[in-house]
Amino acid sequence: MPDNTTHWTTRTLAVVLAALTVLSMAGGVVSAAGTTSISVSPAQSELAPGETTTVEVVLDDADGGVGSGQVGVQLSDPSVATIVDVAAGSSPGSTDLSVAADGSAASAVYAFDDTADAGSVTVLTVTLEGQAAGTTAIDVVSPSEAGGLDLGLFLSDEGGTGYTLSSVGSATLTVAETNAPPTVSITGPSSAQVGDELTFEASAADADGSVAGYDWTLGDGTTVSGQSVTHAYAAAGEYEVEVSVTDDDGATTTATQTVTVTEAPAPADFQVSGLTAPTTATQGDSVTVSATVENVGGQQATQTVAFSFDGSVAQTESVTLAGGASQTVSFAVDTAGVAAGTYTHGVATDNDTATAQLTVSEPTPDPVPADFQVTNLAVPSPVTQGDSATVTATVENVGDEQGTQTVSLSADGSAVGSEELTLAGGASQQVSFAVDTTGLSSGAYAVVLATENDSASATMTVEAEADPEPPADGQASTNVSLSPSQDLLGVNQNGTYDIVVDPVDGGVGAYSITLSLSNPSVGSIAGVELAGGGLSDVQLAEDGSSVTIETVMVDTNDTGPVTLGTVAVQGAVEGESDLSIDVTTLGTEAGTAYDVDDVQGSSLTVTTLVVGDSDGPAADGDDDGLHEDVNGDGVVDVLDVQTLFYYRNSDTTVSNPEAFDFNGDGTFDILDVQWLYYNEVAQNSEDA
Repeated sequence: MPDNTTHWTTRTLAVVLAALTVLSMAGGVVSAAGTTSISVSPAQSELAPGETTTVEVVLDDADGGVGSGQVGVQLSDPSVATIVDVAAGSSPGSTDLSVAADGSAASAVYAFDDTADAGSVTVLTVTLEGQAAGTTAIDVVSPSEAGGLDLGLFLSDEGGTGYTLSSVGSATLTVAETNAPPTVSITGPSSAQVGDELTFEASAADADGSVAGYDWTLGDGTTVSGQSVTHAYAAAGEYEVEVSVTDDDGATTTATQTVTVTEAPAPADFQVSGLTAPTTATQGDSVTVSATVENVGGQQATQTVAFSFDGSVAQTESVTLAGGASQTVSFAVDTAGVAAGTYTHGVATDNDTATAQLTVSEPTPDPVPADFQVTNLAVPSPVTQGDSATVTATVENVGDEQGTQTVSLSADGSAVGSEELTLAGGASQQVSFAVDTTGLSSGAYAVVLATENDSASATMTVEAEADPEPPADGQASTNVSLSPSQDLLGVNQNGTYDIVVDPVDGGVGAYSITLSLSNPSVGSIAGVELAGGGLSDVQLAEDGSSVTIETVMVDTNDTGPVTLGTVAVQGAVEGESDLSIDVTTLGTEAGTAYDVDDVQGSSLTVTTLVVGDSDGPAADGDDDGLHEDVNGDGVVDVLDVQTLFYYRNSDTTVSNPEAFDFNGDGTFDILDVQWLYYNEVAQNSEDA
């Protein structure tokens, strides 16, 4: 059903117009405010395509001001210009504005305006936009003729008395093409150094023609033509680069860009300092030589930094440095193949060199390195799956040097555990590992305890434990229902029903459900909107009497109530019908079936006299054939007036005029809305 709050402003306007009319009738007789005319100002105007202008609809002689109005405008040729905006009166309290989708017409219905009490008064301001060359008439018409509300042309003074119009004027609007100047921008550097070759390029366009030429001034007295230019400045300074672009109709546009030119810095100069290296080494040692390379010049550069040993280049590194920047370079020297002696080594760039000396001596004999041997391996066997088996062994360092090694245990090549062990030369230590057999299959396993130098192995047999009893399967139970359990619809109005599963345990992953109307002449199922995604097949009967939904791969909440989707039903004729639900299949996201304990459908009642979004049908409380209680809430008040005004053009009111013909003139229109307000609301308020 429609949302009441969405149209609150329009409903308020209904009450305002009604109050204004009551005030104008307070004397008992409605009289004309006087005879005047309507004109459009300016009578003639001109603009270019894309430009906008405004015209005013003016009440020429408003003796008593203008308090309310119903007025529209219409263009004879909307291909020349279109209406883009409209404003009513001066500052009305309530307005209903309308602009046609194609911009050919606009209208305004407004009330409670406060204007000058004499002379000409602007009743409508219209904004127009030029579209193409040509001329169109701007005619003053009624809101109905302008495609707005079904109302005639009408203006009243501030007391609510209508004016008599002796004539209604019009105006003309001419749209003429104009030559648009070209547009241009410059692409190029904003900074450079003296002597740099700079390229500037102009990007130009002409919306209504073509670009004929480019003329440049480069700020140092140089002028040149062409879309792009290349130039080098001979001196430092700021230069304004300007390009002037001319189109094929002679229109000119310029663009500028400032370039800051500075003196070129001093050339790069890579100096070497801080050479650091040991002075002695033993054959086989790795010696690290480091130094700092600094660019004491002003320009960035890249140089090759070379490390030389005994007169030959041994290693190089490419170094890039900005002016004033520095970097540390390091080189590793392997002395394994170097004979004993003293050698000169150094670090050099293109500009500088730093050297030092290194004395290499022969090594003394090495002691026997650490050698970890494994003995006394003890592996329990057999063991039962799930038991923890303890494996022990003795590790001895049979070398001279102290060492640290990783002692590891594996079963059939899979790591079981490891520990870091440090032993002095000749020392030994017992190690132990706990083997968790929970994840091992039954069978024989090769257990290996290893160091970096040795290993020992043994067989461990794992016996299976008895299988536990499988858990008993259970089937969750739930209920399926439609919400709401009953609904009231007007003819040609839609209602919605949620398909609810409550409770769920494991969500809902798949289902097959059919909804059916017991009396399809009263209404029809109009559509289904499903929740939770997945794959679905919705089969809707041609007459809307039923729908079957089959869905898999649904993703819902795992617990609590779950809404599977929403079914829309449209009322057709007065009557009642049940909306039943049949559950063929309902399962969890894991594919387990639910036991459906209870299924609850819904019902609907369709009536022709439900006005708009009212909760009940319009009621005839005094049995006079007229339904004054428009919204069916049991009370006749201003809410009934608002509802009737807002839905005055609905199917319910248009199809049943006799139910709302309160003034007895044989038709239903806004005068009946006014009658209801004046006789049932305003008078009752005064009596109270």
